[in-house]
Amino acid sequence: MARPGGESRETVEPKPKVETPPAAKSADDILASIFASVTPEATPLEQLEQALRHPKKLIYTAMSNRNFFWRMHISKFVLDEGQVPINPFMLFDYYLLHTVEKQIVREAFNNLLARCDEVWVFGQMSLGVKVQVGIAKRLRKPLRFYDIADLPERVVRISEQLAQEESRG
Repeated sequence: MARPGGESRETVEPKPKVETPPAAKSADDILASIFASVTPEATPLEQLEQALRHPKKLIYTAMSNRNFFWRMHISKFVLDEGQVPINPFMLFDYYLLHTVEKQIVREAFNNLLARCDEVWVFGQMSLGVKVQVGIAKRLRKPLRFYDIADLPERVVRISEQLAQEESRG
């Protein structure tokens, strides 16, 4: 959908669901199913990588406090995209219900962000999200921006410029 100034929005359709193997009866059965597709000649580290990771990117989900209530939908969206969400509000709730100093939680957020492969920004950018975007840029992390005004029905990918404009409005 074209917007004034030539900016566009792209609706992101969820990827088809991946079939999960039937439930195993014991820990040994589960381990056998996890490592079934591992190349035997691989080193132990390579086997671990092949079996457990099924290489998926870790995605840091940056969002303002005002979007806190959409945290589960955003995590679901990232999982539906075939990636692994690192959603600070799923890990730390709302600053651990204010039982920990905000600065300590923010430092934890930044440590997680540094370890992720990409940063996806959801909704309007608060000052904290703008700082996270700045950290991601300094670390040369790929960034994506999404409009979540139509949640829970859909998520729309937008440009950084449009995200910046919408956060001013």
